[in-house]
Amino acid sequence: MDVILVEHTGLAVRRVLKKIRKKHSRGSADAAFQLRRESEVLKGLRHPGIPVIYDYWEDEEEICLIEEYIEGLSLQEYLLRYPSIDLEFISDILLQILDIIVYLHGRKDPVMHQDLKMEHVILRGNRVVLIDYGISEFLGDSNGISGSDEDIASVGRMAGELMEHCDGFVPVSFRHMIRKACASDDSAGYTTAAEWRDDLYSWRQKRSGDDKEGLLIRDIAVIGNQRGIGTTHIAVSIASYLGHAGFNACYRNLSGRPGFLALDENLNTDFREKDGIIYHKWFRGMADYGPAVEPQQIPVDICVSDCGTDFAKASDADIIIYVVGSRPWHSRQLMKEYIRQGTVIMVTPANPGMAIALAKAAGHSVVSMPYDENPMHPGATVRRVYDQIFRGFQKKAGHF
Repeated sequence: MDVILVEHTGLAVRRVLKKIRKKHSRGSADAAFQLRRESEVLKGLRHPGIPVIYDYWEDEEEICLIEEYIEGLSLQEYLLRYPSIDLEFISDILLQILDIIVYLHGRKDPVMHQDLKMEHVILRGNRVVLIDYGISEFLGDSNGISGSDEDIASVGRMAGELMEHCDGFVPVSFRHMIRKACASDDSAGYTTAAEWRDDLYSWRQKRSGDDKEGLLIRDIAVIGNQRGIGTTHIAVSIASYLGHAGFNACYRNLSGRPGFLALDENLNTDFREKDGIIYHKWFRGMADYGPAVEPQQIPVDICVSDCGTDFAKASDADIIIYVVGSRPWHSRQLMKEYIRQGTVIMVTPANPGMAIALAKAAGHSVVSMPYDENPMHPGATVRRVYDQIFRGFQKKAGHF
């Protein structure tokens, strides 16, 4: 196939001419089919992120297609030129791509692109344009087999590539959306591109004011690899540490087990309760009235959630603190599928040798957490560990 940049003599505007000679051309039959398919698909599409087709003709000698010239850089070229990108750029690009896919899939005759990759995403200023519809299919032509799942997974893989170039902190909640898009199990993945687009839009809306307020980390989930490992102790300790540092942080119990923050004899003169919040010097925690009482929605900057052993409750967190025991058999229960950027593995009580062994086995850094008797008053050694953890995220995020 010949692809030629031409100029309309009357309008003085550029167009793209795609031309195939039917004879004496290796692979001409496949190329001819793709060019015909592109013309069939594009002639019915009207979207700012899709090229416009202006003309198409075919005779005994050749097939010609004239379409809009999209001036800009492909996403592949952009990353070669600018290898470091931020999360705002990534989410904006993904949102625009998904908007195009939603349009294609939502037509009366749904179109499956089926060739989504970096070189087919063109950045024209601040606008994304998706090109190359040569192997696209109408849903009705695919014998009942929809290409929508493949389109979603392809955007998910593209998102994974983009994150490799991200120079800032990527919240776990964002990575969860991408894992969901790439899930091989239909029950665990997105059923439509619109579902992912709406999730991503809501995620962006939720975080729209974060930069102004100086916080990219909103939700911290603490979870253990087995019960009784100390998740509550660590979650309370982190909430106290953040309160001491001047943050509007609050502990909440999502473990499904009775919390120690009940309004009972535990509340002595050092504690006070007001409007569903328990206060103790630097610590603040949502009062646990039991399952019969709906918890209040209390405005806080950072929420520290005690998730017990349920990773599903930590899926939307920005940081996961994964607490494991220091005994040798505890390491065998380390669930590698949950270890990713945005996760801190913490061995408690402190055992540097086990931390080193786990780090090697998991291919992930591990923090050795010293024991602290009173989680509401974390000592200097514990605070230094938290400084190390959260300064690391500060460097990545530019905040916290």
